[in-house]
Amino acid sequence: MTACRVCGGDLEAPVYEAPAPALTSIMTLLDVPTRVFVCDGCGHAQCDDIPDIQAFYDSTYRISLASDEHDQVFAVEPDGTVIFRTDHQAQIALRLLKLPPGAQMLDYGAAKADTLRKMVAARPDLQPHVFDVSADYAGAWDGWVPKDAQAIYTAPAAWEGRFDAAMSHFVLEHVPDPVGFIRALAALLKPDGLLLLSLPDVAANPGDMTVADHLNHFSEASLAYALAAGGFRLRTIDRTSFPGAFFAVAERGSDAPSAFTPPASEAAQRARDICRSWEKAAVNLDTEAERFRGRKAAIYGAGFYGSWIYSRVGRAVDLAAVLDRNPHLQGTIQSGVRVMPPEQIPGDVEVLFIGLNPLKAREAIAAQPWLHRPGLHHVWL
Repeated sequence: MTACRVCGGDLEAPVYEAPAPALTSIMTLLDVPTRVFVCDGCGHAQCDDIPDIQAFYDSTYRISLASDEHDQVFAVEPDGTVIFRTDHQAQIALRLLKLPPGAQMLDYGAAKADTLRKMVAARPDLQPHVFDVSADYAGAWDGWVPKDAQAIYTAPAAWEGRFDAAMSHFVLEHVPDPVGFIRALAALLKPDGLLLLSLPDVAANPGDMTVADHLNHFSEASLAYALAAGGFRLRTIDRTSFPGAFFAVAERGSDAPSAFTPPASEAAQRARDICRSWEKAAVNLDTEAERFRGRKAAIYGAGFYGSWIYSRVGRAVDLAAVLDRNPHLQGTIQSGVRVMPPEQIPGDVEVLFIGLNPLKAREAIAAQPWLHRPGLHHVWL
């Protein structure tokens, strides 16, 4: 890894290294080390390519296919109401894109295309199209996307210059050539077409830095650079509607400069600071695992953070449960144990490892009184 994927600048030695195995966003292990490189030229952070990347996304990466209703939790209201990610994404997309009546709309890297399906439910005038690099999702499109509006592996030549808008949700972080990916999308849009990208904001969700299949960790600076290099003028970056993620809107083919050019040096330093925080977290987990060796433990969080914790402590403690608020995950098996609601934490658990975004974890746990009983020790990242 010698060159930045975004600006082509020279890269120095990795700023973060961890031995194999590496953990993916779907909680599988790859027999590769984790290495993070930081570019001082554009503020981009990136990891090595994963092995057999095309096969991984074609047949292994099967997001939210556990059931037709499966989705990821965005937030939990104070009254316990669960807000799912694709519902929230659909609302954001409709608000940011302001699509004209009858707009031709493309979901690129669509997976099940639940976000687009919910947009069409709210706006039946939209003309939906879907594209993905896996055939696994075709069954989820049938019945609401016309067959000639579906594409797998390659976008049809007839789609060039067709679309009023395109969106790609949480895809750009996975691709080894992000600028080429953006250029491919530009070719599918009308001359003034709009592109909506959502992608992790590693500054707000630092766990993203160690996800093996997230090859790219964008900053505002490197995202603005990538969009300009791909043929777009950046209109806005929304970092507030979906905490932990960017939602960027860009216009194809404008020669005008982007609305802002964030400083790359600050982004590069922030990436280095995040890497150092993960090194400290690993040392802390190793220490706490040894302290509670052989004793009953639970992990809060059935996502990436919880799985990463298990990879560090699972051989030392006696894991009794994984806790999560997502009803679609409750009852499933993760890390060898059953996922259960937090209020059902077993009474003999002595230590609770908090597998949540460390920037939000304490607030989330504070709101759950059953996790504060006497004698229950909390371990934070």
